[in-house]
Amino acid sequence: MKLTNLMPHSVSKPSESPAGDLFELQREVGWLVYDASRLLMRSVESKVREAGVTSQQWRVLVQLARENGQTQSRLAEEAEIAPAPLGRLLDRLEDQKIIERRPDPTDRRAKRIYLVGGEQGPFFERLRELAMQQFATVYKSVNHADLLELQRLLLKLKSNMFEGGTEHSSRTD
Repeated sequence: MKLTNLMPHSVSKPSESPAGDLFELQREVGWLVYDASRLLMRSVESKVREAGVTSQQWRVLVQLARENGQTQSRLAEEAEIAPAPLGRLLDRLEDQKIIERRPDPTDRRAKRIYLVGGEQGPFFERLRELAMQQFATVYKSVNHADLLELQRLLLKLKSNMFEGGTEHSSRTD
């Protein structure tokens, strides 16, 4: 998938605005984070389609790989999929023996979602292979130290948003 026609004109070089234009710099960085996230997800989702995985399935599988055993409501929130469509998607993944629903030990009304066998087996090996191919393209000009620094800065921004109450999450589990 070619993304060159989607690149805004302003990404050719970093902004060198004076300190008085802090708002402009912060706004531009915010948009760059949003654009980079959106384009990264789109490119990886496009790649994993080769394994027959839809973008919504990919989001669910990534969330479960990050934290296996989430409640269905938390998974809906994290994957940004409405509860009813998520339920149908989980039904299909369960029929394919990719996930399983288990009762929540602390809430008899809730179900927790688990990857069957964790991230093992040929299905997940194929997904990892496809994702790594795309990551190689995406991160080709970013060295390991820069990637670690980017991770550190993004975690700092994420922490600031949670502390400042800008995350409208209703997480209770």
